[in-house]
Amino acid sequence: MKRVSLKAETREGGKGAARRLRAEGRIPAVLYGRAVKPVAVSVDRREFSSAVKTEAGMNVLINLSIPGVDSGLARIRDYQADPFRREFTHVDFQAISLKEKLEVEVPIRLVGDAPGVEEGGVVEQPRRSLHVRALPDKIPSEINVDISTLNIGDGIHADEVTLPEGVEFPHRSNFTIVAIVPPSKVEEVAPPPEVVPEEAVPVEGAEEAPPPAAEEGAAEGKGGEEKS
Repeated sequence: MKRVSLKAETREGGKGAARRLRAEGRIPAVLYGRAVKPVAVSVDRREFSSAVKTEAGMNVLINLSIPGVDSGLARIRDYQADPFRREFTHVDFQAISLKEKLEVEVPIRLVGDAPGVEEGGVVEQPRRSLHVRALPDKIPSEINVDISTLNIGDGIHADEVTLPEGVEFPHRSNFTIVAIVPPSKVEEVAPPPEVVPEEAVPVEGAEEAPPPAAEEGAAEGKGGEEKS
């Protein structure tokens, strides 16, 4: 598992102090753990953003250095971010030990080309990550799932996933990880029937409409002498 170093500074509590830190380009944070007394800290926004851009992502192990406080290994336990600016606004660091196992979410990566896809099937992936348990230095950045033998109608379930050495998968149900399903059929919708206008039915007692004027003139001039 990737490890990075990050410097932190102690900070004052309160919303006003947190706003000032964010305006200065820092992220308010807190460090806690079993053998660590909770301490309010802050980290540089750019340095923290660079730390989580490694292949380990949010599971990166951090050597957190705090002046006046014993430095140690930590992980990102939780975080908050602005949905519009996409910036971190708060981070929870958890002090950890290399001798204690952690439970984390690890992304799934599909590898190989499924024969069922070449036959017109569609890859359906209900699970994008797996909840696993491992020592901090054994946590994988991703879990590969090979789909190169799947035909239409085949799938891979939780019990069939091959995990890296030292990684446990504490699942209770044998749920589906990925499957190759038949393509959905598009039903042809019949066009609506053509509407044929009904012939007008004369109403009893109604006066018959006179013929058009052009026809009247034509009738009067029929057989008459041509005027110069």
